Amino acid sequence: MITLENITKGYLKYKQEYVALQDINLKVDKGEFLCIVGPSGCGKTTLLRMIAGLDFPTSGQIMENETEISGPSRERGYVFQQYSLFPWRNVLDNVAFGLEVQGLADEERYQKARKYLKMVGLSSFEKSSPQELSGGMKQRVAIARCLVNDPQVLLMDEPFSALDVQTRHKLQKELVHIWRKEQKTIIFVTHNVDEAVFLADRVVVLSSAPGTIIKTFNIELDRIRDRTSHEFLNLKKEITRLLDVEP
Repeated sequence: MITLENITKGYLKYKQEYVALQDINLKVDKGEFLCIVGPSGCGKTTLLRMIAGLDFPTSGQIMENETEISGPSRERGYVFQQYSLFPWRNVLDNVAFGLEVQGLADEERYQKARKYLKMVGLSSFEKSSPQELSGGMKQRVAIARCLVNDPQVLLMDEPFSALDVQTRHKLQKELVHIWRKEQKTIIFVTHNVDEAVFLADRVVVLSSAPGTIIKTFNIELDRIRDRTSHEFLNLKKEITRLLDVEP
């Protein structure tokens, strides 16, 4: 589905060349839930932006279904860390925005928007403004706005990092349910090891800058996962230990 071949990303920083990512090789299968973890500044978001077509590697290729990614596409939806909702639009109109840009008639786009608002549990808030919503609710709207455009790949950049633990855990469970129902490919960036082990089929661990892949973990635990189980805790310890000793 998504293939990264020998990806290196560098740019000028204070008039000196800075390498953010180096020699990244990775394949993401259709329908896979992949999490990328690593320390701050290791290039996680840069990598995600390049997959989205919002940025480009200095060298190497990023392919989607054997076609090189050369820019943004409706096939790849992006959920940002910040909610990025339009404050002058109500919840329903925020979700329906992409369909409006595509030229869909009012009845069709609102029908689709309401379907995804129901999926994220916000049907009764469709007339609310973003200012009236909690952080967790805003992020649900952002996810619904992305899903309504029916992307094949969902790119998520630390979408739950600003939320309290209880809300974050709740949204993680909801995201797993949505992923299983919609059968999307998800690439999820996080610095939270617990979150990665809970969500992912596979966890890719990046080093500090320049970011390189240290190790990949296949997570073969049943869903929904028990955070207190011996297997879950052991995986968390192993990944955390790897990050702790990484210079």
